[in-house]
Amino acid sequence: MAKLGTKEKYHAMTRDLMWEPKHFDMEKVYPLIEKEGIILKDPSRWEDPFRMAYNQYVKIQSEKDGIYHAVRNAFEANDGHAKVIDSRWYEGVKIFAVNVQPGEYQAHRLMAYIGRNIPIEAIRFATFNQAIDELRHAQIELKHYAHMSKQIDGLHNIPATSQNLWLNTVVKSFFDDALSAGPFEALMAISFAFEYVFTNILFLPFASSAGAVGDDNFAAVGKTVQSDESRHMALGMSALKMLLEEDERNVPIIQGWLDKWYWRGYRLFSVIAMLVDYYPRIRPISWKKAFETYVEEQVFNGLFKDLRKYGITLPKFAGDSIKEKEYYSHTVFRILDQYKMANPYRSFKLQEDDYEWLNNEYSKFSHFEPFIRRNEENVFANSSPGMPAVCSVCQLPAEFPNPDSPLELWTQYSEHNGKTYMTCSPGCKHVFDHEPDKYTQIWWPAEAYLSGEFGEDPIAGMFKYTGLSPEETGEHYSSREHAHWLEHRRHLGLDKKFF
Repeated sequence: MAKLGTKEKYHAMTRDLMWEPKHFDMEKVYPLIEKEGIILKDPSRWEDPFRMAYNQYVKIQSEKDGIYHAVRNAFEANDGHAKVIDSRWYEGVKIFAVNVQPGEYQAHRLMAYIGRNIPIEAIRFATFNQAIDELRHAQIELKHYAHMSKQIDGLHNIPATSQNLWLNTVVKSFFDDALSAGPFEALMAISFAFEYVFTNILFLPFASSAGAVGDDNFAAVGKTVQSDESRHMALGMSALKMLLEEDERNVPIIQGWLDKWYWRGYRLFSVIAMLVDYYPRIRPISWKKAFETYVEEQVFNGLFKDLRKYGITLPKFAGDSIKEKEYYSHTVFRILDQYKMANPYRSFKLQEDDYEWLNNEYSKFSHFEPFIRRNEENVFANSSPGMPAVCSVCQLPAEFPNPDSPLELWTQYSEHNGKTYMTCSPGCKHVFDHEPDKYTQIWWPAEAYLSGEFGEDPIAGMFKYTGLSPEETGEHYSSREHAHWLEHRRHLGLDKKFF
């Protein structure tokens, strides 16, 4: 038998593995394949652009794991936590922990769902690999947080915090939305919106910030996770272009998905804007510049120029996101500062170098500065006494300003079955109005709070529900955590100065 070439060997290991049922119709085995209106003429020509066999995949991932765990072990052994330049960084790590790690696990479920319901070998093998990737990411992040929980508050009860924290409903709503869509729409949700458009802005700026402040462990997490994303992005773009090339009737369907999932992804990553601009004491890049680099230049001026030949235009609300870039991180910081007592992280007083950097990077920061400076005399000056009214779609507080008129809220209202529903922006209203039944069943923290779901003492009930204690909230620089960090540094002699 002749020796197989690389291409033939790849096909032998990844093709002709489909099960063709003899006793059941394909429509019964794959009931969702025609529900979305997508036309498939020749699925056999679809290719995984990386053409990676499973043994190659395992070898590469094993090597990456070995590199990451070597960095993590060294960081832990050498008291790396005490050597970051400012302990407030870890308040941002907590936000990342309770949002991104559950998102990684949900992404693994989503890829398994897509692979199960699309009978195309190239897609199924690629989604199989990506599902394992997402599990790997979730496990690496959990390992990181397990170590951090020995040093910092807020991470000791990740199951309760991740499941019940109101902020995490933002992530859950995104993935629940995708998991309840058809498989091709779900593929666009994860591979286009989550992976191609926003994954760079998720991991690269924050991981760079980690390196800048001295958190080599978190920087290594970002690098090892991001190293998988090129394959994920390639899968999404390959699938997108193949769907567009299969039949022109697919174009309006896909345009609608791109409109929806761009905005859903944009709102999902709103917290990253705040993390990039506020939590590191040394900032390699601002959210605004990261957005211009990774979204405007790479996606709007790159990808969508290539898609014009298919009749695809920019996402419907791309212009709104461009207008919001001057306000986005400050708005999210303001909103979450108001509700810091209900979250596993603390807010903090900005230092004068923070104000200088923010004013240099953002011409409109002066609109927010008076509000933020109120924290300097009273850390709870901006706290709200209750829970926020949240958007029916993205589940962020519906407190975003209209970028065309910043003194006005952007809140929108929709009527459905005799009830009024609130959304945070025209983008989320557009999503709601197209599929209202999907978003009328949201769990609204403020409603649960007022209805007595947290018991006779709602504040104590809320802490129990989220797995937190009152000592784990409030302001960072006056917290026990900051005091412990300073003592750790004194113990290591890091507070000494030599002249």
